[in-house]
Amino acid sequence: MKLKFFTGKVFNETEWEDFVFESLKNQLNRITEDSLIQISEAKRTIKEARLWIVGGQIIDGGYYKFNDNAPFEENVPEGGLIFANEMIQLFNLEEAFVMDICLTDEGWKIVEINCINSSGFYPNTNVKSIIKALNIYFSN
Repeated sequence: MKLKFFTGKVFNETEWEDFVFESLKNQLNRITEDSLIQISEAKRTIKEARLWIVGGQIIDGGYYKFNDNAPFEENVPEGGLIFANEMIQLFNLEEAFVMDICLTDEGWKIVEINCINSSGFYPNTNVKSIIKALNIYFSN
């Protein structure tokens, strides 16, 4: 079973060791010594967006974070959407899911992919279009 055991963040070595120690000690925690996690070097992110995907199509997308004085953009640019569509072809994990992407110094990257029913909406999310797409897709 694949679960999101904890919210990802940047840890230094001491913080990670403390987190692991405390997590394994806590009997209410779902993390065990056999839990698999993904790790990566920390990357500088310029801006981050959440994309709502239904039936392999991006239904809506909007930014939730801008860093380093990145200029505001209302919509994810074509380059981000092209990247996301390429990733959907590789990682089309479910009929409906959420993909968070970010722009880095090395181009667009995936931040994470999540279950659609446990992902939060941001103020710029077009909730009506997402619900309409879900209704149409799953009614067929």
